Amino acid sequence: MRPGLALGPGPRLAPWLALAAVLGACAGAKASERGDDDVPHRARGGDPFAAAADFKPVAFHVEVKGHGRPVVMIPGLGCPGEVWDDLVAHLGDDYESHVLTLAGFAGQDAIDEPLSAAVRRDLTRYIRSRRLRDPIIVGHSMGGFIAYWIASYHPELVGPVIVVDAGPALSGDLDEAKALRARWKYADDNEFHAGMRAAFMSMSSVAKKMAPVADAVIRSDRRAIGDAIYEMMTTDLTDKVKDITAPVLVIAADGYFQGRIRSQIETIPDHEMIVVPHSHHFVWYDDPGSFFKAFDKFLDAHPAP
Repeated sequence: MRPGLALGPGPRLAPWLALAAVLGACAGAKASERGDDDVPHRARGGDPFAAAADFKPVAFHVEVKGHGRPVVMIPGLGCPGEVWDDLVAHLGDDYESHVLTLAGFAGQDAIDEPLSAAVRRDLTRYIRSRRLRDPIIVGHSMGGFIAYWIASYHPELVGPVIVVDAGPALSGDLDEAKALRARWKYADDNEFHAGMRAAFMSMSSVAKKMAPVADAVIRSDRRAIGDAIYEMMTTDLTDKVKDITAPVLVIAADGYFQGRIRSQIETIPDHEMIVVPHSHHFVWYDDPGSFFKAFDKFLDAHPAP
């Protein structure tokens, strides 16, 4: 086990779980192993929005607010869509915000399939069925990984991409991944609640913001958490991000992982990365002024077509 890792709850878990959240991922598949839905739709000569108008995703719950330019917001491991409330308020009614909460997290029913892959599949269908033209994709943590995934595999479907403190890969030992999956999958209530609360309360300096997030996270299905952690440690999309054609902004926390993220995204053709000084994993909680300034500047530079 690497230094600083711990399987039990408490402060020593926090750096690892933050890393898992930062670089969250899901078990990948070679192109030859993916189904038709994983092939960019225009490459098959079809309508990129070819999905039933009444399509209902199973991999996430979604709430839609406002009207205007579409933006899809994907939260991280265990988190509720409410983590984006400040961003939704900041954007106002000029944007149509599609706010996701992933299956198995924050009280949502779990599903029996790899979660990130299922979210990416359902999100492509959702974008097509709702006819969202060049939607802005915003992802934090595990949601950031999903943003890289959909932007690289379905570049024709997305507009500008904004990733918050996440990269496209998390290295990990397979035995360690299995142990961590089992640790949280079979944790009792006290272990799960204490471990998740300790980890998430360390991810921002603004305790009053993180407290309701931690409360929501502990309502997550622990099997879903364990499986997602395993998936995070067994996938690497670094070789795929070169296929992203959308402009990408990465807003990173001020910590050890910024160098890893920077090296992993260097092949994205059109990208920029900024680090918000003195910020933790929930960057927009720690320094909303700097976060929204970077967010707005990027969107101003990439207006709707």
